[in-house]
Formats: sequence, C-alpha cells, structure tokens
Amino acid sequence: QITEFENAVNTHHEYITRFPNILKELQNLSQKVRIIQLLELLFEVDKDDRSLKFDRIAHHCKVDKSDVELLLMKAMSLKLIKGSIDEVQEVIHVDWMLPRYLAKGHLEIMVRKLQEWETKMEEVTRLVEGQSEELL
Repeated sequence: QITEFENAVNTHHEYITRFPNILKELQNLSQKVRIIQLLELLFEVDKDDRSLKFDRIAHHCKVDKSDVELLLMKAMSLKLIKGSIDEVQEVIHVDWMLPRYLAKGHLEIMVRKLQEWETKMEEVTRLVEGQSEELL
C-alpha cells in the first residue's frame, strides 16, 4: 500500500502541485497510509505475539526507526491500538486494536488462525484426556 501511494504521488506530482491544499496534506496522508500498514502488520501476527520490535515496524511501514515511536503514539492517540511502548528495548506490546473491515486476505488469515487454534485445542484435549486416565 505504501509503495502504491508513493508511486501514485510521484506519477501525478505535476497534477498534485496544482492544488496547494493537497500539497499541505500530503504528509498527513502519508502518515495515515503508514498507520494502515501498521494495523495490517498487527492483524497478520498472532494475538499472543503482538510484541513487535521497532526494526520490524520500520521495515514494514517504510519509516526510519527513529520515527516508529511517533507513528505508534499517533495510532494510540487515535485509539486505533492500545498497549505499551518499551523505549529501551524498542518494542511495543499491543493489547488491543480497533476491529476493521475484513477483506478476502483478512478472512484467509482468520481461517489459518482458526485452524491453528483448532489444532492446539485438539492437543490440549488429548493431553487432558491422557492425564485424566491416570487420575482414575
């Protein structure tokens, strides 16, 4: 998405420069696109694994590592995510994210996650059944 946005801006730069209001807002638009990429990244990772290093976020959102904290704080201030930022370890621990629309790709990710969950639950069931025989 970020690459597509940047390509569109570069391709239509001459046209965009005719509109001063759009030029003023390009920075905000760019930040919004990066926030959407952050939400996409958080959606893709397991719920139990929502501790992300700044390096990974910087790479995925195509920002400098020094700008990751600002991106995270902006997403938090918009109430898109909740969590805590560990500045020393350069990690964010996300506890909650705003539910969004589900495109086909999102549904495929959810199916994969549900299948993984089902496998884990089957393992837990077998473990409990195996241990319950010992008790009897």
